[in-house]
Amino acid sequence: MVTHLPLITRPMAELCADGRTVFLPGGAMAVGTDAMPTADDPFVRRADAAARFSGPVATPLFPQADSDLLRRMLDRQSAEQLDLMPVHWPDSAGPASLPGLTQWADDLRLSTQVLRTQLDGATGGAVPFGPHRVVDLDAEGRITAAGTGVTVRVVPSDHRASKPWAEAPAEVLDILSGKPYLSGRIVFSADGVEVGLPAELTNHRYRAALRTHGLRFGGSGDDALAATGAERVDEPTGYVDLAYRMDQAGAGAHAVVVVDGPDGESIHLAVNDEARNLSLLGPDGSALLPAAESGRIRLALYPGEPVSVEERLIQIAAASTGSSAAVSTGPSWADTTRNEVALHTWQAADGTGRVMEIIGPAAAVSTHDLGVLAEAAEYLDQPIIVLATDRPGRRPTPEQVSLLNRRLFVHLGESVLAGGHDPVPVVYTRASASPELTRVLDEYGAPLVYEAPGLSAPGADGMPLLNLGSAWTARRPGGSPGGGGQAAPPVVDALSVDLIEAATGLRRAPAFTPPTVPIVSFLSAPLTDPQAILSGLDRAGPALPDQHSQLREAVDRVPSLAGHHAVLSLAKPLLLGGLAGGPGGAAGTGGPAAQVGAMAPMLADLAGVSFDDRASHAILAAIGDLVEGTRSADEVTTAIWEFKDDLPRGGAVRPNWIRKINALVPLVSEGHRDPLDRIKEAIMTCPDPGT
Repeated sequence: MVTHLPLITRPMAELCADGRTVFLPGGAMAVGTDAMPTADDPFVRRADAAARFSGPVATPLFPQADSDLLRRMLDRQSAEQLDLMPVHWPDSAGPASLPGLTQWADDLRLSTQVLRTQLDGATGGAVPFGPHRVVDLDAEGRITAAGTGVTVRVVPSDHRASKPWAEAPAEVLDILSGKPYLSGRIVFSADGVEVGLPAELTNHRYRAALRTHGLRFGGSGDDALAATGAERVDEPTGYVDLAYRMDQAGAGAHAVVVVDGPDGESIHLAVNDEARNLSLLGPDGSALLPAAESGRIRLALYPGEPVSVEERLIQIAAASTGSSAAVSTGPSWADTTRNEVALHTWQAADGTGRVMEIIGPAAAVSTHDLGVLAEAAEYLDQPIIVLATDRPGRRPTPEQVSLLNRRLFVHLGESVLAGGHDPVPVVYTRASASPELTRVLDEYGAPLVYEAPGLSAPGADGMPLLNLGSAWTARRPGGSPGGGGQAAPPVVDALSVDLIEAATGLRRAPAFTPPTVPIVSFLSAPLTDPQAILSGLDRAGPALPDQHSQLREAVDRVPSLAGHHAVLSLAKPLLLGGLAGGPGGAAGTGGPAAQVGAMAPMLADLAGVSFDDRASHAILAAIGDLVEGTRSADEVTTAIWEFKDDLPRGGAVRPNWIRKINALVPLVSEGHRDPLDRIKEAIMTCPDPGT
């Protein structure tokens, strides 16, 4: 809707292009030179019939005629205002033709528009670069199929808005990021053609991802198109058709675009953001396409569910080298958190080398670093855990540190089963070495390879290099410098296999006694697999109940193991008679093995779906401790109440807990049912959250 104000003073008229439109900081307002316009005013009808504009600050101009005043006013507008200022064909010019509209666009050096009903139907000649310049728009202002638009826009051969948003502060660019911009935007300049968002908005949105991962298409345009896995490659008739096809692909769509230009092939990654704004990312950081009339355009859309730009860049690097890895998007070892900190895996595409584990946003790790780490893992036969953060120097989250603690314990258990021959992992990160992180590393004797802002690597003459960025070094468990015959960890200006090899020499034994083989054998079985639990108990043998204290120590270190603690506590009377022994326990359950097999998945259900489900772990630990008699009922009640925020009164949370525990009761021995009743009482009497 256009806002109408009466024209009052001559100074205000000087700001007007046509006696009707005045430009204000908030946008364009139509100004009447006489009384307030009525609904039958031709100007009002034309403005209301025109397509709406998708830009966040679009200010369409409706001049009554071309004039020197119009051009002087345009000269005073900012590049940002001009970029979002389509000019409508004036009524005084009579019926419009596409060649006439094109000539006016080139004269004004701005996009010009006309209602399709105003076109006289006689084009009178071809429009130069027509497939790249004539844009059809629907009633909502979005690009639509050629010949079907409510409004027709023609873009100039050389736009007067030079590099819009180039001087805008980052805060403004942040506000614009992800907001709808001018749909079907195409801008010709001496440097090339922009299709979609202005280069400055594109660069601001994706600069960090491109700096981290780069954009490297290996081989020819045919290779890049084939690597998408698309079932077909389309050939848009021009840049307008390219913009239309991408818009139709929807939010989050990605594609490879190859344009045959005068200097050879131009290959770009086309990206639709959440508002369907199109961005073109080039290997050299360019968002420009070649301005060539006869160049062939090819488009291949990536199939499947949308992924982030970061993950797409990793995939492109993988395809270009043929030796990069695939990043899994799902959790491994069922290790995931309620805050979506997941464990990913990464391995060379040919399946060689060790599988690396990535905790956190896998797409945040640069392809260069992944390549170095993969090479080191294979060459050194060294397990590596990557602690990923979205920005260098950011403190790792508590969930990340908890998952790292669990993974280091798992590796320790695997080493125990391997006779102590599997080395402790090297941990890589660009995060800050926080006290919480180093405390975990010191417990397990794990070295850290990390980016250290402010350090300087020595030059060839031994003098420190001038380093305005960061250097890489390694940290010895305990954080102590060289001593006892050990040299200080090296400081280098780039991550390298040599640095990782030096870090492996910093490993030391854990600061605690590792669990025994029977305990690890039992812990290695997932609770969700009853047969695996029975096999784990069988492998552990009759010595397992006597080593229960080791399992409780493991739970103190890794709370997500509380389910195994509860299984062993509740099953101990059955184990003492042997799993293959008599019926034992509750009558009619089919013997000890059947009872334990039925119990395990129920306890897995109690354990929750995420390893940081603290309330679930506290309740499972309480079950084991009450059965074992290592804590009193009052002590376990207090422990459960510490997580009252996770046990809200009302709703289904508490009743679900009671239902699950009641289902467990018939499977346990008579003497263990009273502890379960105490646990139910502690859950139901838990104070309200926030009290």
